[in-house]
Amino acid sequence: MENASKALLMAASVLLGVMLISIGAYLFSVYGDYTSSMYDRIESAQIDQFNIQFLKYYGKRQAAGGGTENVLCTAHDIASLANLARKNNLENEVAQDRNRYDLNLNKQANTSYIQIRVKSEGTVVTGGIRDNDLTNLEAWNDETKMLQFIQSNSLHDVYTYDAGVRKIEKQAKRYICTKALVSDITKRVYYMEFQHIKVPNECVTCN
Repeated sequence: MENASKALLMAASVLLGVMLISIGAYLFSVYGDYTSSMYDRIESAQIDQFNIQFLKYYGKRQAAGGGTENVLCTAHDIASLANLARKNNLENEVAQDRNRYDLNLNKQANTSYIQIRVKSEGTVVTGGIRDNDLTNLEAWNDETKMLQFIQSNSLHDVYTYDAGVRKIEKQAKRYICTKALVSDITKRVYYMEFQHIKVPNECVTCN
């Protein structure tokens, strides 16, 4: 009888041990999945927070009088984004990836490199800077060149009328982001293209 009791106790101990191990393995799996899920959510939130710095200049916004309107930006805003993109490219050590993806945008970008472009207005020179130089503003490492871009593209000549007399005055030059691409691979912004916008009844001629 005593031996049978000991056998039952041993069997119960083994069963309890197996149960504890099973519970431990289950909890490890559950918490492992939870940790992985939390990590993915944190990483996704960080990517979204990074992208919004660029995407806030893209698309439409609520207009004051109702409806929607294009988000407008200035040459200074574009220069700030170019500097942010350049900082990103250097920190992620992808500055050499400048030509890694097709500039015709027919391929997805499997790189963290970000390109900023100002679309040509059809002129050969813009403020002393040739149009083809505006393809990769993020690659500029010359502060003088960036300041020249801002100074040359912050204002433009606009016709105004005072008592029927036509005058020319300087007004802020506005841009819209016509293209913002996010890679399906990296989930990050990798290309932004800006174009000068001529506002109806306001911008008649521009330098």
